[in-house]
Amino acid sequence: MGKLAIETRGLSGGGRVSATKLLVLGIVHLSGGAHGYQVRSELQSWGAESWAKIKPGSIYHALKKAAADGLLTEHAEPGNSGPERVLYRATARGRDEMVELVRDGLRRTHDPTMLDAAIAMLPMLTRTDAIAHVNERVARLEAELVGQAKGWENPNPDIPEHVRDQAELWAGHARTELEWAKSLSKRLSEGAYTMADDPGSWQTVHNPLKMRF
Repeated sequence: MGKLAIETRGLSGGGRVSATKLLVLGIVHLSGGAHGYQVRSELQSWGAESWAKIKPGSIYHALKKAAADGLLTEHAEPGNSGPERVLYRATARGRDEMVELVRDGLRRTHDPTMLDAAIAMLPMLTRTDAIAHVNERVARLEAELVGQAKGWENPNPDIPEHVRDQAELWAGHARTELEWAKSLSKRLSEGAYTMADDPGSWQTVHNPLKMRF
């Protein structure tokens, strides 16, 4: 039982880096092109420094790394009475990577930071795609809860009591998250949100950053 709890909780590594990458790519893509300070300002307006634990330095690092990886292009522009500024635009690879990161955040369990980032960029997916990956999250959570319940059928007497309480805490979180994911899937199926393949989506509005996610 203890081994299961440790293994499942260990899936969250690297989520903050991926979340920053997703949000940076998403904002650059939605804006049609942005400078670093504009990306930072937009994320600040979303409160991302709190819920995504994003620091200003990590934003600029993510932009440079994405450009080096071919996910963004860099265009030097004259500054306003100052040094040149860099305008970033998303490449086709960058848009594909962004979509895959949203999918990953929806289906990956035990990584709340990545899930928050994926929800912030949820309209980047088509409705069918979003439902499929939310449902995959549902299936994973259900399987993990079943596995934990089986582990308790023959508990290891050497497991400390406080570790058992830790496992129960995780199970409580998982059950709550499971109900939330089921509700999200149902709402998406009923037409909630303006998704990428819907009329009036981010692909067709003049200023997509003003959309309410």
